[in-house]
Parts: sequence; C-alpha cells; structure tokens
Amino acid sequence: MPVPTRKEDLPLHDDVRWLAGALGRVIQRLEGMEAFDVVERLRSASRARRHGEPGSPSLDDLLREVDGLPVKQCAIAARAFTLFFLLINTAEQTHRVRRRNAYLGKGAEPQPASARWTMSQLRKLGASPDAIEKAMLSLDIRPVLTAHPTESTRSTLLGLQARVADDLLARESAPADQVRLVEQALEGEVELLWLTSEVRQDRPSVLDEVSSALWYLETRLLDAGAQMQQALAVAFEEEFSRSADSFRLAVPLRFGTWVGGDRDGNPFVTPEITVATARRASHLILGRYGVALEDLTRRLSLSAAIAPPTPALVKSLEHDQKLLPLVWKKNRKRNADEPLRLKLSFMSARIEATRRLVASRDAGRAKKEPAAYPDVDTFEKDLVLVREYLLGAGAEQACRTTLDPLYSAVRAHGFHGFMMDLRDHSQVHSAAVKELLSQDDDDADGELLRSTLLRKRAPSRKNRKLSTETRQVIDTFGAIRTIQDEAGQPAACTYIVSMTRSPDDLLKVLLLARETELVDLAGRKAVSRLDVVPLFETLDDLEKAAVVMRSLLDDPVYARQLEARGRRQEVMIGYSDSGKDAGMIAASWALYRAQESLADLFREAGIELRLFHGRGGSVGRGGGSPVYRALAALPPGTTNERIKITEQGEIVSQQFGLLPVAERTLEVTTAGVLLHEFSDWRRKVSPKEVVDFSDVMDRLSTQSRAVYDKLVHENDALFRLFRVATPIDELANARFGSRPAYRPGATAGIEGIRAIPWGFGWTQIRLMLTGWLGIGTALGDAISTRDGLRRLQRMASSWPFFDDLLGKAEMVCAKTDVEIAQTYVRHLGGDVDLLDSLVGEYQRAVEAVLLIRGHRRLLDDSPVLQSAIDLRNPYVDPLSLLQVSLLRRKRGQAKGDKRGSEEIDEVLATTLSGIAQALRNTG
Repeated sequence: MPVPTRKEDLPLHDDVRWLAGALGRVIQRLEGMEAFDVVERLRSASRARRHGEPGSPSLDDLLREVDGLPVKQCAIAARAFTLFFLLINTAEQTHRVRRRNAYLGKGAEPQPASARWTMSQLRKLGASPDAIEKAMLSLDIRPVLTAHPTESTRSTLLGLQARVADDLLARESAPADQVRLVEQALEGEVELLWLTSEVRQDRPSVLDEVSSALWYLETRLLDAGAQMQQALAVAFEEEFSRSADSFRLAVPLRFGTWVGGDRDGNPFVTPEITVATARRASHLILGRYGVALEDLTRRLSLSAAIAPPTPALVKSLEHDQKLLPLVWKKNRKRNADEPLRLKLSFMSARIEATRRLVASRDAGRAKKEPAAYPDVDTFEKDLVLVREYLLGAGAEQACRTTLDPLYSAVRAHGFHGFMMDLRDHSQVHSAAVKELLSQDDDDADGELLRSTLLRKRAPSRKNRKLSTETRQVIDTFGAIRTIQDEAGQPAACTYIVSMTRSPDDLLKVLLLARETELVDLAGRKAVSRLDVVPLFETLDDLEKAAVVMRSLLDDPVYARQLEARGRRQEVMIGYSDSGKDAGMIAASWALYRAQESLADLFREAGIELRLFHGRGGSVGRGGGSPVYRALAALPPGTTNERIKITEQGEIVSQQFGLLPVAERTLEVTTAGVLLHEFSDWRRKVSPKEVVDFSDVMDRLSTQSRAVYDKLVHENDALFRLFRVATPIDELANARFGSRPAYRPGATAGIEGIRAIPWGFGWTQIRLMLTGWLGIGTALGDAISTRDGLRRLQRMASSWPFFDDLLGKAEMVCAKTDVEIAQTYVRHLGGDVDLLDSLVGEYQRAVEAVLLIRGHRRLLDDSPVLQSAIDLRNPYVDPLSLLQVSLLRRKRGQAKGDKRGSEEIDEVLATTLSGIAQALRNTG
C-alpha cells in the first residue's frame, strides 16, 4: 500500500502533480495526441499495476505493449519519463528549500544539523565555549568535485532546474492575480526542457566537465560557503554571547576538484588540459573579486576630513599612482577627499589586469600586464590596508559586513578558486622512474630511489631523450609547476597515487617531481611544494595501509619530505574498489579499521593526518547515507576537525544544484564534523561491549565476504549475468563523461571493470546487488539466536557506524525491485537459476534488517524516503520496460545495421539517464 502523505509534504505532492500536468500539455502540443496517449497509457497502466488495481496488466503485458511501439515512439516515451524524474528531483529539492525556510521562520525550532541546533547540541554535550571556538578555528573541510562516467545531469539543464525551483516557490507565495503568470513562466521552462536534449549528442570533453565544475563553483559553492560560515558565526554568538569575529576571518572551507587533474585511466587529461583547467578557475575567481571590489568602491565613501587615512594607505596610493596613471587621472578629483574609494579603484584595475593576464595565457598569447598583482599575498596586503583604515575610523560593523567577506574569500580561495588534485596510477610512475634511472633490476628500486633523492639533481637530465609516455608523466609535474607559479602553491599541491602498494610508490612520485624542481630533498633544508598522497583502494591495500605508512614514517628520506611539508600527511581511502572487491560489510569494516589504525599511527608519530574519503554515490561505493549520519559513523578521533570528501556523479547536482540546498549541505557537513569532535559513542557502552562489537563485525565481515567472493570472484557466472542482463555496454556509448568505463588494457572480467559501472549496471536493472550481496547470510546467521539478535540491536542503537551500515542496507533493499530484475534476466537470456539464488540472499537481507531495526516495512523511520520511492516506482517501470525491449531489439538486429543500432542507442542512453535520475544512488 502507498505510504500516507504527511501534512508538511502536501506542497511537494501538489508541485509534482502540477509539473506532471504541465509536461503532459507540452507533449500534446509539441508531439501530438498520439504520442501523449502512448505515454499516458504506459503511465496509468504501470500505476494501476503498482497499486494492485483490479484488471491491471502484468509486467509481461506491459512489455508486450512496449515491444509493439516503433523506436520513435519509444524515444518520446523514454524522454517523457526521464524528464518527469528531472522535474520530480527539482520539486524535491525545492521542497527541501521550503522546509528549510519554515525552520528559519520566526520562533521556529532550529532545524536538526543547522548551525543553531549544532551549538545547542554542543552545549548539551558539555563542550565549553573556548573548546568550541578552538574547534571552529581549526575546521578544514574540503569537498572535492570529480567527474565520472555515470553523471547524467547536463550542466545545460542545471540552470533550467534552478529557474523551475524559483518559479515553484514563487507560485506558492504569489498573490492570486499573479499565480497564472508564474504558472505560464513555469510551463515555458517545461517547454524548453522538452526541447533541450537531456543527454549529450557527443561525449563531453574534459574541458566540458571543467565548465560544469566551474558552474558549481561560481553560482553555488562560493556563496553557499560564505553563508555557512556566517551562519555558524552568528549561531555561536547567539548561543554563547561572545564574539565570533576570529572565525569570520578563518578558513573553515575550501573547494577541491579532480576535474582536469585526474589522469588515472583517462587519456584525455593531458598536461595542457590541466594547466587550462587551473587558468579558467583562476579567471573565474578573479572575476568574483572584481565584482566585489566594484561594490565596495560604491559603498565605502569615507571622507579624509572625517577619518584621516593611515600613513601606510597614503604610501600605497603613491605607489599605485605611478603604476596606474590613467586610473589616477580619472579619479583624482572625484575621490580627492575619499582615499579609500581611490584605493579600491586602483585595486579593481589591478585585479582586472591580473584577469586579462590569465586569459591571455589561456589563449596561448600571454602579454605583459605591469599592473597585474604578482601574487595573492600582494592583493591580500592591500585588503589589510583597507581593513586597517576602516577599523581605525571606527567602522567595525561596516568592516565586518562589507570588507571581511571578501577578505575571508581571498584567504580561502586565493587566485586559484579550486584546489586541484592530480592523480595517476602507481604503475605509470614505476615505468617512468625505471626509464629515468635506466634500471633493469626492479629489486634495486628502493635503494637506488633513496640515494638518488638525496643526491643533487644532474642538470643534464632535462634534455635527455625519453619515451613519449615518460615525457608526458614529467610534463604533468611541469604543469603543476606552471600552475603554482601562476596562481600560487595551493592551486595544485596534491598528487594522489592510485593503487599504492608500498612506500616506494610515494618515493617514485617525489623523484618525478624532482625533475621539475618541485622537490629537493638533497639540500641542507629539504624543499617540497607537493603533498604526495597514497590512495589505498582494494581491501588488501586497506588492511596493509598502516603498515605501509609506518614504513614511510620510519624512512629517513621520506622524513625530509614530511619536514618540508610541515609534518602533515594526507591519506586517501577508496570506497569504490574495496566495495567491488569484498561487498559492503567487509569493505565498510576494512575502511573503519584502516581509519582507526592510521589515526593511531599518526597520533603516536606526532604528525598531522588528514583522511581523504573517496566515496561515490552508490551504497556499493560508500555513499547512500545522509551527510550527517555518514560523518557520525566515522571512527572517533579520526577527523580532528579536518576532512576531505569526494562529491561525484548525480550526488553533485542533488547536493549543490540549488543555492539554498548547497548552503544546507555545507551546513550539515560542518555540523557533522564539529559534533564528531565532541562525541564518542564508546562513552555510552562498557569497554567489554566495545571489544564484543568489534568481534561481531569481524565475523560479519568474514561471512559476508565468503558469500561475495564465491559469487563474484571464484566463478564467472555472475559477471556473465552482469554482461547479459545489464546495459553496461550501452553505458560506454551513453556519453555521460569523458572517462572510459573500463581500465585501459584491462581484462574483460570482474577485475577489469571499474567499480563505478559495476554498481551502475546493477542499479539500472534495479537489483542494487552491490549494496546487499553477502549481508543476508551474515546478518541472518548472527541473529539466529535471541541473544544474537539482541546484541545486534544493541549495536544498532549505540554504535553510529553499525546504525549507518544497517541504514544503507535498508535503503538499498527498499530500492531493489526483484520483479523488474527478473524481467531483465528472463527476457535478455540471463541465468534464471543464478538470479533465484541471488533473490534468496536479498530476501534474507530484508528479513534480518527488519528484525534488527524493529521495522514492519523497510524505511519505517524514513517516511520521506519511503514515500519518495513509492511515488517514483510506477514511473520508473516504463523506463525499465523500454530498456529491456530496446536491448532485445538491438541484440536481435542483423549485423551491419549501423543506422538502426545508433537510433536505438540514442533511446537507450535516455533510459539510462532516466533510471539514474529516478533512483539517485547510481554512481
């Protein structure tokens, strides 16, 4: 039975009904009544089947009807349901804004995980204002945007979605005589949506992905970050009646990106592309500063007669006058009594000159700009001069509200905007180093590496003839050097080593960086402009992570690197490959234990650790949890106010697509990190229970992994089912991203496919296997006795990690649809008996999760998500049936029918996008 609608969610359901009606009217007008009737028949029949109405058709009945549709009508139907989900997603994000606004209303209780709620919770936990302020000043949060091959929301549509959201809110609040005008504007946006391709006509280039990332930075992240910081400062002041001015000038939040820097498996990310990416981000942030300076010039009209300028300001104006005589000539009379305005005019001109310089470099014809700021420090010093004048004049509040937001932004985002990480595979570095050192004996790597790093670099090597592959690796480090020289070291100072297996994997990167003088460990004082970050991805690598890092910390050569980098080290843990390797329970537990071990190791060594969480959107790749719950589930003592998390796939548009939603996402993230510092679940249980819980997880991990290994790794039957029953080959043709779905040169089996498409394929057929395989057996055995059940219930109620694990399993089980998956397998020629055994494991998982959580139905404690799944399922079904039918047609076509195959591929790409939009945890 459908879940009853909560009173507060009625506006959402009204929005969805109105948007569905508008889409129907648009289809009638633009495609004709016949096309509309096809869509409407599929919609009403699927809904009737889901609701169990008498005489409703079966899935096979519906599939037969779809089989009878021409490809052109399939295309229209696929687009209709795909765009309907895009509109539903927009309506749900709009409702999040509506609910947030309700919490922000006068006299309302603070919204859970909001800034004000967080301060109240910290007080209840007994944290002192001094300790809270110290933690706030230590915050170092970095969301990192990445591109990946299942992102299905085109950046072209993001702006359109934002306009739809604005119109939905305006429709709700408009006077009666204005409602029709708003609805006409809304329907106009739906028309434009129908007339805009929801999937790309060609595969996006890396620079297309760069443009999308920059859209988020410019229109969402910068403003949302500033708002989060301001909200937290105000909440602290209101809760504890003391100033938070120090926090207003702190840097709690920076934004990172892999787009344009992630070379691992993507041949299109060249050194030239990396430099172009950084320059475009720099051009963007400089433009923001220019706009801010123009606004300050208009507003800060201090008179010298009332507030005499400081000597330092006067001296700087004399320097600026010589540097920018035309600006001086234009403004000297008008601003004769307004030295601050004059200074800001000079600063605006210098920022504009800096921006022109960046643009000319990007265009390949750099020209001299003598007035350009040489670096961000020089610009920051000018801002300090302005700030000192304002404060000296007594304009403290004006300084806080006008200048300080810009000053804080410059401290956080410099002249780079995004902090770009670069990444490549350890094998790539090994091959390059082997050639550089003319090495035949791999066993000599370690000794020769260390001795070479401690010797002065030979200048002749720069001109040495090298292979194309090795030259490109070295040119990548040259790109880092160029970016740092142009935009400052934070612009690109992190290099991630995929598939780190040994300490030498990091030393090889240092040797390569040495080729472009980014690193010099041979001098009296070591110099390094690069953080080298190991990425531990597979289950085996995670289990050995602490051993590898201990070897590095004990290594005298790497000790020089650590000293040069301020005794700080970043370590990245990968959720994707570990999940693909061992299933959710074993991977989650290995990640938890690795974090604990690494935190203990670095704490003992007195070296600052930052853990970088490489999560994806799907449960199989570490996602699927609400942000706050995911942060609470991290091991105590592992964040220390510092966290770095990848944001990728459709999660980016969900979390940051609308500005108020982006503000809320960053607010919740900050709340989670702060509360994590003052919360420790171990205080609420006995030491014996802590050990007991760990032992239970060891057993669950072992049992679930045994099931997973047997099906995924020890037999190729499951992978054959995957290839036959899922549209994985079509994903490669869907043009969602620039990165290939398979690793270069990889085998055709489970080892060769990337974790992202592995999860995406199972999600498309709605089996969601990566989220529950192995869980049914492990949990079922653990709760086979009354004591066992009580123990797991106690774990769920007191241990955030286990509660989150169950929550993810419950969510993914709720989104699984066995009947739809059976339809794929039966009609596409898959192994039905194998699927039946998988269904048995799924059913065991559902039964166990319901028992442990005490629910009668999946997601009983999440009525919003429960209702959303019920709302969506009837409209995902037509997309699934269209996909099955089109896959059968494509595979049954005569060889050589290229045109027919391409036509079907276009529609299949739409179904891929639609199902991804509908289920939302795809990559």
